[in-house]
Amino acid sequence: MTIEMLLNDPVNSYLIYIPGKNTDVMIGVPHHAPLGVQHLPCESHPTSDENTGFIGYHLAQLLNCPCVIAGNYFIDPNKYKSSDYFKKIEEIAPKFLIEIHGHAGQSAQFDIEISSGSLEKSILSTKFAGQLSSEFSRHPSLRNYTICGDFVQIHFRATKSLTINTDQWTAFHIELPQKLREDQHQYNQLCESLEKIIRELFRS
Repeated sequence: MTIEMLLNDPVNSYLIYIPGKNTDVMIGVPHHAPLGVQHLPCESHPTSDENTGFIGYHLAQLLNCPCVIAGNYFIDPNKYKSSDYFKKIEEIAPKFLIEIHGHAGQSAQFDIEISSGSLEKSILSTKFAGQLSSEFSRHPSLRNYTICGDFVQIHFRATKSLTINTDQWTAFHIELPQKLREDQHQYNQLCESLEKIIRELFRS
């Protein structure tokens, strides 16, 4: 079974790890389900982040970095250090973790919200959001999306996510709207933009 076939599986729970040479960065996707599958078998996180696995996988391929994806998962894996998802990230021990999420739009203050988990680290997420906004301005299909990384202004702050709130690596929790996640052309451009920003992080 190919990775794409697995990511399109609407029923079975799985954790998939895709290795990569560049272990300075790792892509995490804790709540993937394919388009059309809106619910996860997880009581504490019953709503899926549709299509995020495809985005995370594509971004990891561009960066040649490792990626871990929890699909149709039965627990909320980024909230527990004991989860196989967290342990796989810990095993790789990247310098940077990019975690891809999705939101339905009702609660978000902005189309794309980026957090590093705390007010103290807001300077990191605010800078990241500004760089992404600059990259989006170059793409007509993306330039109208609003983006914010200011911890005070955003709704999705990732304060309970243990993969984000750690000193083991520098983390970015990225919440994406449904419209962007549904459009392959748009999310491919998103991944190309993220690739540029993340490669800049390597040099900083």
